[in-house]
Amino acid sequence: MPSPRFPATATLLDARQCPLDKFDALYTKITQERRIADGYFLHVHPTDTCLLFVVNGCPFGTGRINEEQECSFSDIREYFAAYEQNPESPLSFFVADKRLLLGLLILFRHTPAVKFKADLVDMQEILEALGERKVDLILGLRSEDEWAVSICTKGRPALNFFPPGAGDVVNEVTPEDQLVAYARTRPSRIAVDVYEETRVKPAGDASLVTPETRGHLTEVFLRVAAKAQGEVEPELELEVVARESPATDEAPSPPSKGQTSEPPPIALETPLSVVEALAEVARPSDAATAGTPIFTGPIPEVSLFLGDKQLGTFSMVSGELTIGRTPGNSIIIDNVGVSRRHAVIRVKEEKVLLEDLGSANGTLVRGQKITSHELVDGDEITVVKHRLVYRVPKEWQASLKPEPIEDIGQKTMYIDTTTVGQAVGVRPGSRTEAAAPTLRPRLILPDLKKLALETEEVILGSGSTCHIQLSGMFVGKMHAKIVRTKEGQFKIQHLGGLAGTRVNGEKIAEHVLKHGDEIEIGKQKLLFRLER
Repeated sequence: MPSPRFPATATLLDARQCPLDKFDALYTKITQERRIADGYFLHVHPTDTCLLFVVNGCPFGTGRINEEQECSFSDIREYFAAYEQNPESPLSFFVADKRLLLGLLILFRHTPAVKFKADLVDMQEILEALGERKVDLILGLRSEDEWAVSICTKGRPALNFFPPGAGDVVNEVTPEDQLVAYARTRPSRIAVDVYEETRVKPAGDASLVTPETRGHLTEVFLRVAAKAQGEVEPELELEVVARESPATDEAPSPPSKGQTSEPPPIALETPLSVVEALAEVARPSDAATAGTPIFTGPIPEVSLFLGDKQLGTFSMVSGELTIGRTPGNSIIIDNVGVSRRHAVIRVKEEKVLLEDLGSANGTLVRGQKITSHELVDGDEITVVKHRLVYRVPKEWQASLKPEPIEDIGQKTMYIDTTTVGQAVGVRPGSRTEAAAPTLRPRLILPDLKKLALETEEVILGSGSTCHIQLSGMFVGKMHAKIVRTKEGQFKIQHLGGLAGTRVNGEKIAEHVLKHGDEIEIGKQKLLFRLER
């Protein structure tokens, strides 16, 4: 059976096979040592394909695709039972955004309310009809063995997830345009399934995953599967597994002479081999700190731009983002001038570093070519024709970020329109307004100096009397001004100058500033921030 292709953030494992008795070590390597909380295993068998969905570092349920490309959802034990019967089948693991996982789980768990064939009904017509209903929806799009997912809020696509090979469709301006382009460019007709159910519960046996059984998933669920088939005596209880397991607080043995205490580094952009993933070199760790989030404060983000158009925002929640031309990178830039593995942003010793990976055309920060550079809030990275902006949200935004890894992924997943809105650039006004009185407005100038906005009016321009002097042939002497409104907000107004005034890439006459807004005048950029 050909391997189905689903959307993913990155490919972390792509192995010809993985022995069943090594799976628990592999699972621990990915979810605890690598701190990958969300994703899915994909196991391709001769007559079907099984997926094990992982949410918050714990198994959530099993998906199955048969030869007719029909999807179904079952208990976790079914994954391990099928694994035992097909131990030599290829195994992959894909990192996935929680919203993507929700979409995939809906496809497997629920029955579509409506089905369309895009060659019989125009995709634009489908989207217009759904928009009139104004309800939250999940769309599943399938073309042969290729699957895409769209999350719609109030009937309109808000987030799309495409499989590798989707091409330039992600560069379309709106999510609706992306779906239309995707349907148009597929080599065969597309089936569009519309799901009105946007909540999904974990499998019934997900409650068996506890801190005691997490390191013995294979044994636990094979016992459950055998018991379900009547192959185990009724008195045999799963608690035996917990009692037989080694104490989780056992101190690690010291490394032998010549052995390093740290595992060999494995780049996220390079799929793990089973040999690498199951390396015997163990990281000494205290059980109390296992699964500790990489960031104790707000999680940094990287926004990707092409010209004035924002293409996406990527969270540093996993501690690493890879940049390159090919699928498998965290940030894929489809340009022949971008190397396959171009650069990486990773956390090292409490610092966030940008490292060029020997790319042909180099990586620039604020116009200067770098090999390694410690990123600070507001840094602008240039990769050929694309630019990336590194930002660290402030404390008042931290509650909107992905939650830390929990012990058990047993909660119902559903569409959170606030979170989806944040992902597409919508900032909840009520939270901003509530926090603004306790925060001080500042401008981060092109030279990275900070200017507190303490006066009622600040003039920007090339004139000698301006509070902030900017250079450039087309910058006006009094180009723009920032004024405080009666409501306590700050508004930027364009006064003159051929260069225009832009906020977040959009040309404006006036604009009420929000935390994180990027002001662009000529070739110079400033950031508006609220700080304690």
